[in-house]
Amino acid sequence: MATKKNETALAVADNFQLMNRYEGIDPELLAELQDEMDDLDPESGITCLKIKIPSGGGLAYEVQTDEEDDAEYMKQIDGVVIFTHRANGFWPGAYGSGEDQNQPPACASMDGKTAIWTDTGELRSCEGCPYNEYGSGADQTGKQGRGKACKNMRRLYLMMSGDPNLYLLTVPPTSIKDVNRQLAKILAGGVPYTGMILRFTLEKATNANGVAYSKVVIKKGGILPTAIAAQAIALRRQVKEQYQSVAITLDDYTPATEQAQPRTAKGGVDVSPMSDEEWEALTGEKTSDANAPQFQDAPATGGDPVLPFD
Repeated sequence: MATKKNETALAVADNFQLMNRYEGIDPELLAELQDEMDDLDPESGITCLKIKIPSGGGLAYEVQTDEEDDAEYMKQIDGVVIFTHRANGFWPGAYGSGEDQNQPPACASMDGKTAIWTDTGELRSCEGCPYNEYGSGADQTGKQGRGKACKNMRRLYLMMSGDPNLYLLTVPPTSIKDVNRQLAKILAGGVPYTGMILRFTLEKATNANGVAYSKVVIKKGGILPTAIAAQAIALRRQVKEQYQSVAITLDDYTPATEQAQPRTAKGGVDVSPMSDEEWEALTGEKTSDANAPQFQDAPATGGDPVLPFD
C-alpha cells in the first residue's frame, strides 16, 4: 500500500547563500586587512548579533545591526540554524530600570544540566536544584508563581542569506517547550537543521492572567543545495567548539522594548506568569486556579523532548 504524504516536498532554495565577511574581496586588499588586523589585540570566541523577542505580544523580532544601538524589526526571519543548545540562568535579587543588561547570572549553565556558581566556581547539577523547581519563581508582583526561579532557555545561532553575520536568538521559558517540539518534528522528517531554511515568526498569546506575550513559531522554509548545506555543517562545527565563549547575561532574558521587569528575592524575571495551558504542557498535569497541583521537581532534561542536538 502506498504511503500518503502529509505535506508537499520542500523546494531546493538555490538562491540562498551563506557568506563570510570578506567573500569576493580583492586578494591584495584582503591581505592588507589581515595584516592590519594583526596589529590589534586578538579576540577569542565568536561574535554574534542578537535577535530579541518583543514584550506584550509583539509580532516583530528586534534584530541587531552592525550599527551600534540600531535595530531592524522583522516579522519573518528566514535562516539556517547553525547550532543550538540549552542554557539556564539564575539572577537573584531585585533590579530596576537602571540595571546593567550585561549583568551575568549568579549561576549559569550552558547545557541545562551542569551549572557554575559565578562567585565561587562551584559546579552544581541543574537536576534537583531548588531554583530549578516549578513553583520557585515569582510573578511581577512578587507573589509566588508556578514558574522557576532559574530561567530555562534555548539558544539558536542563525545565519541569513547574503549576510555574513551570525545571529543569536535566545528562546525564553514561555516558548521553549513549543520550540523544542517544533524542532523535533522538523528533524523527524530526516533532514538535519543545517540542511534546510527555517522560517521564524511570532504569534501573540495571552495567559490565564490576561498578560500578552509573544510565542516563537518555526516552520520549514526550503531545502539547502548540497554545497550550501556542507558550508552550514562546517560552520556548525566551528560554533560548537566556541559557543561557551558567548556569556549569558541579563540581556538574553529581558525582552525587547521592555528593559526593566520586576524581580523578587526568589530570583528570576517572570515576564508572563504561566497559564493553565502552559502548566499542562510542561508537566502533563491539568490544573485550575482553584485547585493548583503541588509543585514537582523539574526533570533532568528540564521537561524538554530529547533532541538529536542536545
